[in-house]
Amino acid sequence: MKRSVEELRSESDWLAAIGEPTRLTIIRTLAIGEKTVTELAKACKSEVVNVSHHLGVMRAAGLVKCDRDGRFMRYSLLGASATATELELTHPLGVRTTIPLV
Repeated sequence: MKRSVEELRSESDWLAAIGEPTRLTIIRTLAIGEKTVTELAKACKSEVVNVSHHLGVMRAAGLVKCDRDGRFMRYSLLGASATATELELTHPLGVRTTIPLV
């Protein structure tokens, strides 16, 4: 199947958004359920501002979504399915990757 330039860019951005150490930690943390930026910063042992930046990249790439919960924003993964040992992420155009959780 031939992909358009826009589709290739979308897939490329999605894969690039996964391939960074802090983002992998965020992904693994969100695999067990939605979290706030503060909860993610604690899990990543990072500053809230840094985690917020990474979440912005991940939102732009379509990896995460956020929902308002009162005054907090709760983040969750898009296109994800998890088992006890693996997380499979699927891009809307079908690209998949598996991340070990243990």
